[in-house]
Amino acid sequence: MKKTVFSYCLAVILLCTIPLLAFAEARVVGKVKGLRGLVSILRDGKTKPAFPNDRIYQSDIILTGSDGAIGILLEDNTLISMGPISRVRMDKFTFEPATNEYAMRLNMQHGTFVYQSGLLGKLAPHAVELITPVGRISMLKEDTNFRAKFAE
Repeated sequence: MKKTVFSYCLAVILLCTIPLLAFAEARVVGKVKGLRGLVSILRDGKTKPAFPNDRIYQSDIILTGSDGAIGILLEDNTLISMGPISRVRMDKFTFEPATNEYAMRLNMQHGTFVYQSGLLGKLAPHAVELITPVGRISMLKEDTNFRAKFAE
């Protein structure tokens, strides 16, 4: 009888924990500050319209239509503005000053963008990587100058 009760309790705990683990995987990296026109968020294979104050999660893809524009504020106060017919994927974002963990990789697939660095870029500029269709912009750890590598 005790084994059955123990097994039942263990099963209930596991069933309650699995959804929490899945939720922990979805990491909020910022939010929509403003937009105009058609703007969508592609998340987990599903496209939804974007609205002001929507959360942006790691791995989201932000899409703007021919009349679309969006401003995104990341957790470290980095500002990303996208113009019409643009697409950016939030590949990686880690901003943990307490544990000295920093990383940002934005894949700017096409369109027009303005990037204004926040705290992450000031505290750990070597941890910022902006990927574009023709190259990659990042800062080397031992250098204080940005390096751009473009496709040939």
